[in-house]
Amino acid sequence: MDADYSIELGPDAPALELPWQDPDGQLAYIDLRSKAEGIEQIPEARQFPALRKLLVEVNSLQSAWQTAKCDVWTEAVDAAENLYGAKFSLSCYVDLVLSATWKALRDSLELHEQMARQIAQALEADDSLDASAEIVVRRCYFHREIAPDEEPSMDDSDAGYCLTLYLSGFGTCTEDAGARWAEAMELATGCLLHLQPQ
Repeated sequence: MDADYSIELGPDAPALELPWQDPDGQLAYIDLRSKAEGIEQIPEARQFPALRKLLVEVNSLQSAWQTAKCDVWTEAVDAAENLYGAKFSLSCYVDLVLSATWKALRDSLELHEQMARQIAQALEADDSLDASAEIVVRRCYFHREIAPDEEPSMDDSDAGYCLTLYLSGFGTCTEDAGARWAEAMELATGCLLHLQPQ
């Protein structure tokens, strides 16, 4: 697996807000750590068992993490433009924040960079897998609880950081790409469960 990490904190870089809701109100944050049954409301988790497993385990009490957002997609890729000469990829991203137990460390850029690097190193140790990973450190705004009739604003938020984990599996067909992606998801799940903030 090819794995790397980066830091994206520029003024135009995407930032996570937690909790979040899309402008149409169709999609919203589900706190799987305190409401495990909410996983049934995530279509991608119903469709992709490997993602479901990651979401369940990473949001468990044994984990230092909780998930905030995810998506999965497949696409045809140019065989000459990837390390594996593959024609298809299956990819996902998962946004991760430290759980409430580690709330005091959410504003440590140094810690998030260290953990991103450790995840990348652990994933890259498996050089037999046709997959890639990138872990991106981003800003996250943790909204405090407000009255139901109030609109949230940045004044009601605590600034911190999150990690976005991108994983892709590659193959000669979508089934092969999906199998490699599922293996990468299994590795990433293990990494996240074992990684505790220091």
